[in-house]
Amino acid sequence: MSQNPNLSQPFMYQNAYSPNTSQPPTSLNPMSGPQQYSPANVGTSSARMPQPFPQPQGMSPFNAQNYNYSPRPPVPSEPSLKPPPSGINPSPKNLVSPLLTEKQNSPYQNGPFPNSPYNNINSEQNVNGADPSQVNGVSSAKRLVQPVHNVPASSSPWAPQFRMPPIAGQPNQKLSGEGGVPPPTNQLTSVPPQSLAIDGKAVPQLSQVPSSSGLPMPYGNQAMNSSSPQVTPGTSRPTNSSLNLPNLAAGPSPGSFPPNQRSSSDSRQFTSPQPSGLYPPNMSYPPNSSSGSTQPVSGITPTPVGPQTTPIRPRYPQQVGYNQAASPYASPVVNQPNNMQPPPSAYNSSPLPPTSSYNSSPLPPTSAYNSSPLPPGNAAYNSSPLPPPSAYNSSPQPPYPQQMPTSQYQGSLPEGPVGGVSGYDPQLHAKMAGMSVHNSFSRLWGNDSINLLQDRNILPPVLVEPPKPVLTPERPNCSPDVFRCTLTKVPDTSSLLQKSRLPFGILLHPFRDAASLSVIQCNAIVRCRNCRTYINPFVTFVDQRRWKCNLCFRVNDLPEEFLYDPSTRSYGDPSRRPEIKNATIEYIAPSDYMLRPPQPAVYLFLLDVSHGAVETGYLQTFCKVMLENLNELPGDSRMRIGFITFDGSIHFYNLGEGLNQPHMLVVSDIEDVFLPSPDNLLVNVHESKSLITDLLTDLPKRFAMNGDINSCLGAALQVAYKLMSPVGGRVTVVQTTLPNYGPGALKNREDPNQRAGKDVSNIGPANDFYKKLALDCSGQQIAVDLFLLCSQYVDIATISCISKFSSGCIHYYPGYHEKLCRLQVNKFAGDVKRYLTRRIGFEAVMRVRCTRGLAIHTFHGNFFVRSTDLLSLPNVNPDTGYGMQIAIEESLTEYNSVCFQAAVLYTSSNGERRIRVHTLCLPVVSILQDVLGGADQEAVIGLVSKMAVDRSVSSSLSDARDALINVCIDVLGVYKATMHGQVAGALMSPFSTRLIPLFILALLKHVAFRTGVSTKLDERVFAMERMKALPLQYLMKYIYPALYPVHALDEKNAIHQDDDVIIPQPVILQLSSEKIDRHGAYILDTFDVLYLYIGRAINDQFCTSVLNVPNFSAIPEDLESLPELATPESERMRAFVAWLQEQRPYHSPLKIIREDSRDRHIFLQHMLDDRTESLFSYYEFLQHIRQQISK
Repeated sequence: MSQNPNLSQPFMYQNAYSPNTSQPPTSLNPMSGPQQYSPANVGTSSARMPQPFPQPQGMSPFNAQNYNYSPRPPVPSEPSLKPPPSGINPSPKNLVSPLLTEKQNSPYQNGPFPNSPYNNINSEQNVNGADPSQVNGVSSAKRLVQPVHNVPASSSPWAPQFRMPPIAGQPNQKLSGEGGVPPPTNQLTSVPPQSLAIDGKAVPQLSQVPSSSGLPMPYGNQAMNSSSPQVTPGTSRPTNSSLNLPNLAAGPSPGSFPPNQRSSSDSRQFTSPQPSGLYPPNMSYPPNSSSGSTQPVSGITPTPVGPQTTPIRPRYPQQVGYNQAASPYASPVVNQPNNMQPPPSAYNSSPLPPTSSYNSSPLPPTSAYNSSPLPPGNAAYNSSPLPPPSAYNSSPQPPYPQQMPTSQYQGSLPEGPVGGVSGYDPQLHAKMAGMSVHNSFSRLWGNDSINLLQDRNILPPVLVEPPKPVLTPERPNCSPDVFRCTLTKVPDTSSLLQKSRLPFGILLHPFRDAASLSVIQCNAIVRCRNCRTYINPFVTFVDQRRWKCNLCFRVNDLPEEFLYDPSTRSYGDPSRRPEIKNATIEYIAPSDYMLRPPQPAVYLFLLDVSHGAVETGYLQTFCKVMLENLNELPGDSRMRIGFITFDGSIHFYNLGEGLNQPHMLVVSDIEDVFLPSPDNLLVNVHESKSLITDLLTDLPKRFAMNGDINSCLGAALQVAYKLMSPVGGRVTVVQTTLPNYGPGALKNREDPNQRAGKDVSNIGPANDFYKKLALDCSGQQIAVDLFLLCSQYVDIATISCISKFSSGCIHYYPGYHEKLCRLQVNKFAGDVKRYLTRRIGFEAVMRVRCTRGLAIHTFHGNFFVRSTDLLSLPNVNPDTGYGMQIAIEESLTEYNSVCFQAAVLYTSSNGERRIRVHTLCLPVVSILQDVLGGADQEAVIGLVSKMAVDRSVSSSLSDARDALINVCIDVLGVYKATMHGQVAGALMSPFSTRLIPLFILALLKHVAFRTGVSTKLDERVFAMERMKALPLQYLMKYIYPALYPVHALDEKNAIHQDDDVIIPQPVILQLSSEKIDRHGAYILDTFDVLYLYIGRAINDQFCTSVLNVPNFSAIPEDLESLPELATPESERMRAFVAWLQEQRPYHSPLKIIREDSRDRHIFLQHMLDDRTESLFSYYEFLQHIRQQISK
């Protein structure tokens, strides 16, 4: 493969400024003064510009071509009759970007580290190279959201004095081009420079690209006004900043939520809770009036209203899961404003179409809401007419309470007939009146729109269902738990994808545990002779003897055996075969797929026994779990196992058959490690079980008084590689301290004073020792897994490379101690049990194929890339996911659909060679609105989070945060440009992307990307590693935890299991302290831990029936589990907690937190919708996005 000539050049950004100008502009960063340049925008500044990866002398871990690997057994791979199309090679005409690019220095990209292929791996090795088409992602923001002054809250029940001023809207310009979006162009103005997308591509700034009408495009990438005042934390003095934030001291913010309006839920279902007292008056949401005041808005004359107005219909059904009258506990606070009434005519008029404007007509009279009078306590609630909606964002409003006050009326609404009509059900009437055929069809086709500033409770009360691709004719598609794409409707051209500003990629969970899986054993597996695609439900049968491939469209012959239906044991229609009826299938591979006999399952454990490791006490827990699950290790009668311990020396254990006890062999010379007894270090588990049991029982005592503080992890890994090379297998490392001795020794690189800085250094590895060793291990089919138990810095950024490039996994337990941190001990024990007993595949490779015209250009996960579409996986496990970014290289206008197929070839623990195949089919569209309406918002967030991790390593953390913010600006800005009618002061979003701003804000506050909060470097890096490797269904819970009210669990919507177990299904609340009531109890599911938060005023009956204590004060501080009581409340609570723990692979312990506990901050820091000292609340974040789009 030829060396790319661009590798020797500094990184440059295309179109960053005028191509005829050799000097950079005077000021590229509006936040700084003249002659200061931003590293995200400067084109040729060598001082601030990230440089390409160096090419060290001799052996380079970044160029596997120059790496001479030791002899290894042949690597099995899928046989190929024809080499694949030319691979992806960087072209000299394309400059290299340091971000997540569509064109890398090397085609084999594992995160930010380019990998080169092995030489002569197999016949499908890519040798020619081709330049992939440009990938269209979302553009990168050029500025960072600056901290907002945390204004002290007022003790008054009204709003604090400091509020945001009204933000004057700007006139909307009509855009040109398809769908209202201007066509791509390279004609840019001189300054400010172009933004870069999160995948590193230069994106045209729509605000600077002239339209066909000559008007500037009103889009959010325009440079901000550097003179806008900015209030920074700790001071009220405005400073110059590029962030055009509202002046907090200028009065109340505009009322984006009209007074006296609430969500679609009916207040008759529950009573309002008491103020929680958790926080000062909440500043996370816009002002609302729920006190029943009849005072009109200042400066606005009430306008007579007419019955012809049709306000926007509420988006979600009622989120109340309980009946107050049926429970002695307080009702949960659901995702809606307390005591807020719905729009008066929302229940008996149709909603406006998307093209309507708010300013078309005033609101209807309040009498249209319901003919029955309200109770006396709310008599004045709707007594005065509201101003027209056009005034909500145009003039200041009087102060409103930030925390919703308790309603004056605490009872339920009157029962019985209303208006003298017998059998009248007001709730049913309200639901029927709110229906709209127009909105139902719009939402069905993904074209419904939502005003994010008006729909306050955007999170649905149940888990978000993934969108289902609509295919004609309908065929069995792959499960979204296994295979998901960011776009369920694929654009037919690259330019249409560019206009959508959405990332295009797929997320895979290929080895997921499946409840039922069709397994086929046949003499010949039917595959396309051209592209080697496995036959699947989306092929076309020309006749009973021929079939057309759905990826390359070649017509292939059908073997006689395929006409036989194994279920009916008869010959007939080939469409009845399991391969055609199932999008996920597994084959037992014939001998053609083996280059050597399947090897036995081999497990080697490397245990740190230095002084620091002994102090943690982990050996007792690990050995105990190991003894309990020794018989559960996956493998057949040939399974082998071995143990090595290390501190400043390496200790081997001879467990050969015939010995009375294990023999320990110590090697002190770690610079040139050798194997003292190669034949008896890996032994058969069944033949040496007694010796293994003796070793695990004696090991904690043997090193109880060890005082050696050194740790030679590098030398231990080198000797493990020598020991495992002949057969391959899995190496498990338990490490507690920083490797400080021998090969691979590291130094402390963390500066505690910089933990809260905007740009964090040392996120990448310190050296290439561990990556180089990982590549050796991958070549010999060895995977290395890490368990890190430590309270001090261990440099996860460096030692994690041994797992990332050998397809291993990483576990981290900060602050682990056997006696002082029981929560981590319980989690470690549960994780080790799952790790030892889960299914595993050895000697695996995975290839992802796609329809002609599409190409994969970037991979995310733990693996090594051998060729353009082949991933080396020495081990594959059911708890790991992968991501790939897709490019559209050719037009797809002639296709009705496109397909992706992932095939995993592996050796099972029982020695069988198997192939698991997943096929996903998606429709092709040519309209921008269809592309936006078909976005999978969770998949978009999953892919964007992986891309942001790579951006943080290759560029900087601030660039990654800017790009995350720009995801919202791009998606919502493009949608605004496609709308025919503009709504003043609104932030409109397609229904399919309504949660993207919420999840992006959660990412900005996540441990991986947050700034302004002291965060240990190891914790940040580990969070990034998890985002790269977690499957999507677990990743979303890791990003945005689920909050459940559990103080009034009932059987409504419960799951009934066969063993008469009832699992309640409470609603999901948004993560805001506004939803927390001091009378309630809540479970917060963070994926790692389940927190049970108990309010101070919890009902005594709950304490007695669930916790077995008389009252709140008697709840123990160290309660670790729920007592087993014979009460319905206890049974429902324990069933719900157990159900949550079963939804994830690893153990999630339960931690009980009282409101007055010292651990209360752990619970409250997950209230992501609230304002922090350094970042917006959710509502303020929406206002910021709206400002950027309107510029």
